[in-house]
Amino acid sequence: MQIRTLQMRMEHTEQEIYEQVVKYMRKHHKAPTMRELSRLCISVSSTSTIKAYLDRLKEKGMLHYEPKTPRSITLLKELPQAK
Repeated sequence: MQIRTLQMRMEHTEQEIYEQVVKYMRKHHKAPTMRELSRLCISVSSTSTIKAYLDRLKEKGMLHYEPKTPRSITLLKELPQAK
């Protein structure tokens, strides 16, 4: 139930970025870089905008990352997979 509430509070672009991080990490077994995320996300192409959204997700407790450290994204909560 708490995950559903978090999902509803996430705006569309935040959710897209978060889902791309999850997909990338499942496929490559490492975190994406900001540049890779900017290529993967349809609605965002700027790495500075990606950083701003990652900051929001960090504030919401969805992930953690160290600024200026490549591939430092760590998922703290994972949304359920679509069935």
